[in-house]
Amino acid sequence: MPLGTRVTDRPQLVLSAYEAYPDRVIPFLGLNGVATITRSLLDYLDGQLSGGQFQGMGEILSRHYSFSRTTPGGSSVEAGDFTIPMDSPGVLDLMCLAAKHNVVLTVHMESTAETVAALERALQQSPNTKVIWAHQTHIKTYGGSAPENARTADPEEIAALMDRHPNLYADIAPGFESRYLVAADGQLPDRWRDLYETYSDRFVVGHDLPFLAQWNEPEIFLNKVTLIRRWLSQLGPSAQRKLAYENMERILASEPSSAQECQFLTQ
Repeated sequence: MPLGTRVTDRPQLVLSAYEAYPDRVIPFLGLNGVATITRSLLDYLDGQLSGGQFQGMGEILSRHYSFSRTTPGGSSVEAGDFTIPMDSPGVLDLMCLAAKHNVVLTVHMESTAETVAALERALQQSPNTKVIWAHQTHIKTYGGSAPENARTADPEEIAALMDRHPNLYADIAPGFESRYLVAADGQLPDRWRDLYETYSDRFVVGHDLPFLAQWNEPEIFLNKVTLIRRWLSQLGPSAQRKLAYENMERILASEPSSAQECQFLTQ
């Protein structure tokens, strides 16, 4: 869902796309660009999810670095700075809603010591929520947004989180850090390849295309697809199938372990 679209306009746009391409679209409620989680937003999302038409929400920008750049085609794209800690009342309420309606919550959260600790606390409080942590790749930044912060994340930290929280998943879409890509990044480092193989049930593919310009310039999309396919080609056949489609099908089809109601923390 392109940035700038009003949250209340998004459901019908998504459903229209789903109706036109039911074998190619998975309906999610768009949350990209939401800066504040209010009680009215939560009530609205609760009502939309009650119809059973949507299979997920997101991505919520828990920690997002601002940027502005020009696409190869000359379009200007920019995004703001967002901070909504994962263990804040609003995000915990979103996690409760996701569990209540058995849908996925996709999260954009750049990694720092503080954000990772907040994610862990949120997962501890919401063990029934299916969370997909976007952009977990070897080029991701850790601790900041500068070029020197790229390629500094520890895959063992992600593995430890997945060990402790079976409801945590991740995607391998290049996100903010794609601006720092170089040709050598097409090769998976051994530690990251081991992470994807060892936790091959927990990763899915994804694409980060929040700007209309990215849809109007097909080479942006195709470059990301080519990169992801190259990464997948370095995994074993079983892991390739799981990341490419089997895991997402299983995550969406899984039944809730128990019924859950929400008492919102947000007033």
